[in-house]
Amino acid sequence: MGALIHPLVICGGNGTRLWPVSRTQSPKQFQRVGGAGTPSFFQSAIDRHRGHGFADPVVVSSARHRDTLHGQLRDIGVNARTILEPMGRNTGPAVLAAAMVLAEDDPDAVMLVVPSDHVIDGDINATIRAMKSAADAGYIITFGIKPRYAETGFGYITDGGPIIEHNGLHAVERFVEKPPTRKARLLVESDIAYWASGISMFSARTIIAEYDKVDPDTVRAVRRSIERAVETEEGLFLDGDSFAECNNAPTESMVFEKTDKIALAPLDVDWSDVGSWTAMYGISESDPAGNVLQGDVIAVETQNTMVRSDNRLVTVVGLTDIIIVDTDDALLVTKVGHCQSVKKVAEHLKKTERVEAEKHAGTETEWGNLRKIVSKDGLDLSALRIKPGAVAKVEAKPGREVIVASGSVTVDDGEQAKTFEAGARHMLPAARDVRIANRGSAYAELIFLTLPVSGEEAMEALRKSNYA
Repeated sequence: MGALIHPLVICGGNGTRLWPVSRTQSPKQFQRVGGAGTPSFFQSAIDRHRGHGFADPVVVSSARHRDTLHGQLRDIGVNARTILEPMGRNTGPAVLAAAMVLAEDDPDAVMLVVPSDHVIDGDINATIRAMKSAADAGYIITFGIKPRYAETGFGYITDGGPIIEHNGLHAVERFVEKPPTRKARLLVESDIAYWASGISMFSARTIIAEYDKVDPDTVRAVRRSIERAVETEEGLFLDGDSFAECNNAPTESMVFEKTDKIALAPLDVDWSDVGSWTAMYGISESDPAGNVLQGDVIAVETQNTMVRSDNRLVTVVGLTDIIIVDTDDALLVTKVGHCQSVKKVAEHLKKTERVEAEKHAGTETEWGNLRKIVSKDGLDLSALRIKPGAVAKVEAKPGREVIVASGSVTVDDGEQAKTFEAGARHMLPAARDVRIANRGSAYAELIFLTLPVSGEEAMEALRKSNYA
């Protein structure tokens, strides 16, 4: 029996209810929990299960988030075994992949599956350590939270009575998925129902065997994706063709609700899946007026309101029960209690192919970042930062000029390559994309100015944008 518990942190999901902070390319789990200087949800999940009794974590994440993932791990000084998915297939295949990787070294390795985007306050690890012997014995343990109110957005687990051989472990009577209000109220009043926390524990051997009973095709597909995977310094890149054949389903519905090895362990902690801005307000520390103010915020005659500002001063006067979230490129204003509908905004943005659904302004890429300063009436002013040794591709556009603010860059338009130092200005070709290479040892900083083609239009655009 393995002596240590292996935390498995699943980094899936887009967290659309926390837009505009959470975006497709920078989802909820990588956003900070509170104000400036606080850790991200992912970092908090990693840090929660460190120390006595725990091995280094295993992380399963989308390949597209690998840079962010490793950057956040470095920030908290943690080494992790990383498995990178070519596409999302829900938690089932992700858990299977981690189980198979761990089983190569130790089939009896005990895995603790933890979501990457929840907030937990309390001694969770005491209960987890106490349940390890049950996991060693072949149980699949799901951890439940005593409900504080009749929540319709959570799944429930009902208690089927104690399992005598393992103190604190209970049988599972049934699972109830997101019940309507009346049923949720009855469950809470029954005193035998628990919120499903999304946290579970079992051995690698057990979960693979139980999954194989109900979905052998997915087990074979995951195994092939590992056999054909590519191991790099960034992690194990699963084979896309094989992984695409997996059944897109959560572990709970595929295995937990069907196996006779399922068990329940109650947790005595404060827990939130932070599924909305109302929930975020609820877990944050407030002032005597009930306000949660994060960033450069001034509140006057305001109560029970949350304001989160990433970069600029935000002032509010005479507000009650309002939530305001201000980022570089988007502003959200909503009432407490209406925050579940923020998902509709994110879905609309995605449907209309707005960039605000996908990423933040100035999102870091493999070559650097591009931040739009102003875009109005044909005028576009943007700041480009290129990493040392990196190359950025710039699309062709009439009237586009580049100004080198710092560093030394080589501009290659496909016909000729020229090197420019700080202070240089260069008009880019209107019909050809260009590649700009930073050959220096520090970031190169550039300004892109794109004006309407005619001089009269250009001056009018400048006047309207207050840059004349």
